[in-house]
Amino acid sequence: MLVSALLVALIATCSTWWFSHVVTRTWLYPLWVGFLVALAMGQPIAGMKAAAYIQLAYLGWITAGGTMPGNLMVAGVFGTALTLLSHADPSLAVTFAVPFSLLGILTWQAYMTLNSIWIHQGDKFLDQNNIRGLRLMNYVPSFFTSLVLNGIPAFLLVYYGGGWAQQALKAIPQPLITAFQVVGAMMPALGIAMLLNYMGQKKVIPFFFLGFFLTEYLKLDTMSITIFAAIVGIALYFFQNGQNSSGTSGRSGKVKDSTAPAAGQTASEKE
Repeated sequence: MLVSALLVALIATCSTWWFSHVVTRTWLYPLWVGFLVALAMGQPIAGMKAAAYIQLAYLGWITAGGTMPGNLMVAGVFGTALTLLSHADPSLAVTFAVPFSLLGILTWQAYMTLNSIWIHQGDKFLDQNNIRGLRLMNYVPSFFTSLVLNGIPAFLLVYYGGGWAQQALKAIPQPLITAFQVVGAMMPALGIAMLLNYMGQKKVIPFFFLGFFLTEYLKLDTMSITIFAAIVGIALYFFQNGQNSSGTSGRSGKVKDSTAPAAGQTASEKE
């Protein structure tokens, strides 16, 4: 359990450490960090199921204008870890993740506030033409800030939280657990609805419903639908390009015909 706790602490630290997002933006998504947590804890299948539920709940969430409706990285790490520790049904992962996500907003604000200290110190190094010191302030202190705010709590949760989580679940009445399952089932629908609200265009919605009916009524798997969608997309692309090219050539021909009399008139006027 010690090794798992250390790995989860490292995952939690890197998921909110800004430099790791330069390497890959997948650290932002609960599906990815939850999968890494599941691998670290030796339960990849159950962890992926829990992470998928969390991902669906936050599918349409964006940080617009600096507002942060939830900390997706914290939700993915802590929600998946607590689900695995308590041996709960993956559908309960969302109910575990949401409180950590809201708490993660506070830790993120603290993280960004503390990082401003290193920025000012980096400015001083820059005034002194100390590029090495500037790079040091950019990379190293922010890692340890994330370690304190996210890594250490994740380590404590995994290392000490298993028994506590199971006891807490046993103390919850069964009707309340059923209510949590209902809410957890509604959250993915809310996430998908929020996503459709952003991409709800007349040209896109028919393809969404086409994919839905192909899945539900024809029982096609994801790979077959993806291949079918790729073929349709390529066909539409070439079809539209063909129309644009023919329309352009037609217009250019009309321009040549219309300019011919004008040229003739000019020649006669010159004569």
